[in-house]
Amino acid sequence: MKILILLAILVNILYYVNCGTITKNILRNNSESKALAGLLVHIINKYFDDCAIIIIYDAHFENSEFLPHFLPKITQTFVHKSLNFSLVDKTQIAFNNKNYNYILFLENLSTIKYAIDRETTNKIVIVTTATSWLVNDFLRSHTSKSYINLLIITQSARKKRNENAYLLYTHKLYLDGVGTSKAILLTSWINNSLTKPHVLLFPDKLQDGFKGHRILISTAHQPPFAIRKAIAGTDEIAWDGIDVRLIKLLGDILNFTADFRPPTSTTLSPIAAATNDIRMGLASIAIGGIYKTTNITSRFDTSFGHIEDCASFLSLASTALPKYRAVLGPFQITVWILLTCSYLLAIVPLTMNSEYSLLSLLTHPSRTSDMFWFVFSTFTNCFTVKNPLLNYGLGKNSTAILIGIYWVFTIIVTSCYTSSIIAFITVPVYPTAMETVEQLLRYRYRIGTLDHDGWEKWFEDIDDPMAQKLLKNIECIPSVEDGVRNVSRAYFWPYAFLGSKTLLEYIVQANFTPSWITKRSLMHISHECFMKFGVTFVLPRKSVYTEAFSSVIYRAQQTGLVEKIVQDVKWDIQRTATGKLLQVQRSYATPDTG
Repeated sequence: MKILILLAILVNILYYVNCGTITKNILRNNSESKALAGLLVHIINKYFDDCAIIIIYDAHFENSEFLPHFLPKITQTFVHKSLNFSLVDKTQIAFNNKNYNYILFLENLSTIKYAIDRETTNKIVIVTTATSWLVNDFLRSHTSKSYINLLIITQSARKKRNENAYLLYTHKLYLDGVGTSKAILLTSWINNSLTKPHVLLFPDKLQDGFKGHRILISTAHQPPFAIRKAIAGTDEIAWDGIDVRLIKLLGDILNFTADFRPPTSTTLSPIAAATNDIRMGLASIAIGGIYKTTNITSRFDTSFGHIEDCASFLSLASTALPKYRAVLGPFQITVWILLTCSYLLAIVPLTMNSEYSLLSLLTHPSRTSDMFWFVFSTFTNCFTVKNPLLNYGLGKNSTAILIGIYWVFTIIVTSCYTSSIIAFITVPVYPTAMETVEQLLRYRYRIGTLDHDGWEKWFEDIDDPMAQKLLKNIECIPSVEDGVRNVSRAYFWPYAFLGSKTLLEYIVQANFTPSWITKRSLMHISHECFMKFGVTFVLPRKSVYTEAFSSVIYRAQQTGLVEKIVQDVKWDIQRTATGKLLQVQRSYATPDTG
């Protein structure tokens, strides 16, 4: 009996001890949850800038008691979702809005690549149950490089009494040329406060550049943006141009090595092949006069536009006047009409002084020809007047009449003509060049453009009725050289080519413009920009290089370095042996010279 009583007492003691332990563990879990919730609320209020929050958690955290305790404390807009990473289909969640930040609850850090795609702008906070060793390994891995503003929270292994400590980690990228990363312990969260409150939890990354990291660049041959030149005696290729020199400038500032290579595809156009390398992951950057259009920005990241180009019309022009313009040019058409009328009207009074009468002219119109030449000889001959002779009237004193008419009329007209033709030659008026859509329509120009790189589609939705009429039967041709050649050979039916103004200037200067001595058959590029484009660099979506490149390009543009690169390319590449720029007719005022 006593034994039974002792056993009952022992069971009661064990029960109360176990109940106390369970209660203590429950309180401790609640305390840890409150500490973690306080840390996350602190991060949200200080760093998330009232942006929407995307909360993603796996099955381990979904079944915990933390989320019901944490979610009601969020005052900002948020969306939460549970993901099962054990499923075969592990696709990332896609969100349309770009102004958001992430909070992820992951038991396994490597599953982040199945939760969200690479992210270089928005902030990401990961709460994990992994140990500090696993956190360090993850931050050194290649996967972590795809997430720039990354903060990992894990519980400290050293749990002192009544302390709920959490460690906050981030990473430092590109420690060397290989692209090595390392984990950095920023601070700890103990007793609802940071041990280093002055430390930024999302510090600026890549402040020291890329430490000589080699970046593969797919380069499209598109002069003068990117020009491929073969080195004599070798199989090597040298690259030059506006985009190439700007990339080299970025390499000097951001400390990376640029490896320029031609696109891998030979069946596509140069620009399409370069962007295809980015899509296939064969290159990190694509350059070569690529326009920043919706087709590009919807599929890739783009840097800040460094040059503004535009679509312009190339047409045939001339600085040499036709022969009839050289003879008739000094007098306007009204002057010539008045001179002709004066000859014809002088017939009437002179009939009174000749053998002809006004009635005879009316009855015999054929005599008008004789009278016209009589008047003409009177104005131009020196005191010699042949048939018909003046026999009566005032015409008997023919010498006085001839001298008066000669000095009063002929000398004045001759002097005016001589002075006008001198002025006409000194200050020439050149033929009209094609500058606007209205002019091209008026002279019935045929229009051609490229059949690739978007040129065949960009003008389909134009609202201008004049442009719609002009481009109604637009011709698509395979290359710019063919388009310029069509312009140069358009004799019977005028032809204009619509293309990149910068590229047209280079092609025409290099291959198609004759000497200024001939003054004939020059290429003219219209001043009117039919459509403006920004030239950019193409990168993969959410590339680590996008923000760094855009920042440096913006500063280079503001300080004039980009304009200097453009002028240097013109001086080094687009000039003749005498130092002058290769020729292209852009305005009739003065040709460009170097």
